[in-house]
Amino acid sequence: STLELLPIPFPHVVGLRASGKVNHTDVEQLRDSVARKLESEDHLGIYIELEHFQGFTLRGLLREMRFVASFFKRITRTALVGEARWYSRAAQLITHWMPNAEIEHFTDIQRDEALLWVSERDVGAFSG
Repeated sequence: STLELLPIPFPHVVGLRASGKVNHTDVEQLRDSVARKLESEDHLGIYIELEHFQGFTLRGLLREMRFVASFFKRITRTALVGEARWYSRAAQLITHWMPNAEIEHFTDIQRDEALLWVSERDVGAFSG
């Protein structure tokens, strides 16, 4: 399994590609990246490409969630790019752990659109 960090041209967006089952080491890497960006940004968007995504190992998930929970209220938008069948599984996890985040699903050919959407800063103007 891999959780690969993607280079993103916006300082307030974390990009990653998730494939297979995501484990503890994967999430630690993500956590470190998020922590670094939050040093200079109030809120973050997350851009995620899903490839053959199978969720998390349960042990990894339980271990991580305590650790990352403090970040989640500072995540405003999550763009999920990939097949719809992987989206529903990922969206359930994100809705559960990031109740403040708006989630949108994009197909593989909508990557540019996904990146633009997740990078929009003034979320307050769009919600409601």
